[in-house]
Amino acid sequence: MSWCDKLASTASVGFGLDFHFAPSEALLTAISPILDREVEGDKPTFAVEQQEPFNVVFNTFSGFKYGIEPSKAHVSFNHRMRPKAISGGPPIMEMLSRPLPYSDLLPVVSRKLTEIVLLLPSPKDRKVTRYGVVSTTPVDAEELPPGIARLIDYIGKPWGSLTDAFSIQITAEVSKGSGWRDRCVHTLLRTENPNDLMTIMFDFQRQYSNGRTIAEDSIEEITTTTEKAALRYFEELAEGNRFDEINVSGSVES
Repeated sequence: MSWCDKLASTASVGFGLDFHFAPSEALLTAISPILDREVEGDKPTFAVEQQEPFNVVFNTFSGFKYGIEPSKAHVSFNHRMRPKAISGGPPIMEMLSRPLPYSDLLPVVSRKLTEIVLLLPSPKDRKVTRYGVVSTTPVDAEELPPGIARLIDYIGKPWGSLTDAFSIQITAEVSKGSGWRDRCVHTLLRTENPNDLMTIMFDFQRQYSNGRTIAEDSIEEITTTTEKAALRYFEELAEGNRFDEINVSGSVES
């Protein structure tokens, strides 16, 4: 079990694409097969939250939020709740979305994103330029994975420790190969309110120098290989060897 599963992380995925300015009406028409499924009885189970000339964002009651822009498409999971009337008592909040462990949720959002990208109105030579895998984790400081705790300790050394609010963001290259490179945006947040949970967000991105074709087999290869690399990297972050102070100082000297 990954640490993302243990800490109930939520998953988001997104494709970077060559620019194509399809009107929002055309986007909604193209993805109508997805919207047609989002019905319960005689009512839709989704809401269009944003519609601009070339952008569309809609959120489903089951917790999947879709976004389409001229150069990107993304799907994220967000918990959805609504008030429910109770006989003889005050309303209660009813959970609409079904929480899943991160490792089970990631392939679900990935499949939903793949479906929507293959439906988008696009010129034949349009390409995928990037695929991103995000984990977002609200967590108590006492339950931080050891590697993340070590990173925060290391960054706070000039001040003794980071005992107050902080906002840390580090973008670093992770690896590279022929025609691609991996980088990760690491974001750590703690507010002034001691009752708030800390937020850890890792945005792992595989970028392609020449782009990849928008086709089912190509998309499957992109998502499968990138997700494996992202999960492996997230585990490395949690284990903490990458943030061992001796290793860090040694890598700087070399």
